[in-house]
Amino acid sequence: MSENIENNTQVKEEKVNETKQPDIKQMVDDEVSKAISNIKLNLDNAYKERDEALGQIEKIKVEKRQAEISSLEQQGKHSEAMQIKLNEVNAKLEAYEQKNTELSRDNAVRTQLNALNFKSEKAANMAYSDIVKSLKKDALGNWVNENGISINETVSNYSKDDNNSFLFSVKANMGTGITPAKPSTGINPVTSIKDMSSDEMLNAISKGQIKVDGDWSD
Repeated sequence: MSENIENNTQVKEEKVNETKQPDIKQMVDDEVSKAISNIKLNLDNAYKERDEALGQIEKIKVEKRQAEISSLEQQGKHSEAMQIKLNEVNAKLEAYEQKNTELSRDNAVRTQLNALNFKSEKAANMAYSDIVKSLKKDALGNWVNENGISINETVSNYSKDDNNSFLFSVKANMGTGITPAKPSTGINPVTSIKDMSSDEMLNAISKGQIKVDGDWSD
């Protein structure tokens, strides 16, 4: 009788101990989640502070240029003031042309890649990155790879390279090359003003055809 009571008591104690054991995995997951959340919050704050600082620096630069231009104009040095404006316009236009050219390149590459059957979006992005990094502009302003071949041929060769077969659901077999896809529509490249004379530039600014103020970098 007493032995049965002791056995029952032992079983109850074991059950109580089992229920009191913490869920270690859940505790670890909770701690990891908290750590990740704190890291993300700190990164977000750091990026915000960086962006605000860069914004303040750019604001100071703009105000300094405007003050310099205003000072020159008040001194009657209109030619020097206009030269500063022209330099600023040229810098913004060059940045705009560079960005527009890169967008044109990227659209051409993606259009050709759309003809291929990738295993995943990650695989497609990997191929895109590999191809874009190999491209440069030739003397005529066309995008070619280091061997001087076009984007169309570059993508075709890339898809048929056995070293890249792991990116595709089915081994690409495009014959002698990928059929050129219809160019995607987008922003047409702006006309360069580098060949304009100073008089033509001044005339365009006076007519409002070229804006000196505003952000042209977007």
